Amino acid sequence: MIKPRYISKVSVTRPDNTTPYTANDVLGTDPASVIQFTNIAPEGGGTIVLLYASMRIDAGSSTQGQTRLHLYSSAPAGIADNAAFNLPSGDRDKYLGYITLSAPVDLGDTMFTEDDFLRKTITATSSSVFAIAETTAAFTPAATTVRVLELRSVEA
Repeated sequence: MIKPRYISKVSVTRPDNTTPYTANDVLGTDPASVIQFTNIAPEGGGTIVLLYASMRIDAGSSTQGQTRLHLYSSAPAGIADNAAFNLPSGDRDKYLGYITLSAPVDLGDTMFTEDDFLRKTITATSSSVFAIAETTAAFTPAATTVRVLELRSVEA
């Protein structure tokens, strides 16, 4: 087993509403939904391999499906929570692809999903990687739900 060298954990809180999401909507905060994973790559950037991703949702009993994390080498244009995901032309050169997290498992008061078999190679331009989260299925969220996302990586 490869031991991760870099670990970054980010907590995001969604808006205070229960507006239903449709497939391909952004899961985020207002006004923008850009997530920054700090210290996930070497200082100054470099090629890394993402080994692990997880998401803890501090709410239970959701019908949320998979989450797609779109990755960027620098901060992309923000997209409002519940708006359709879009990769605008100005962000194409920053785009590093995506990883898909499985649908979360209901653990009572908490939902959780993890993928510890990632082997996604990306090139970071700094020690940070940025992301926008997108749902792949329609669901109705709880208000002010907190999501804790974690990525682990090693230098390639």
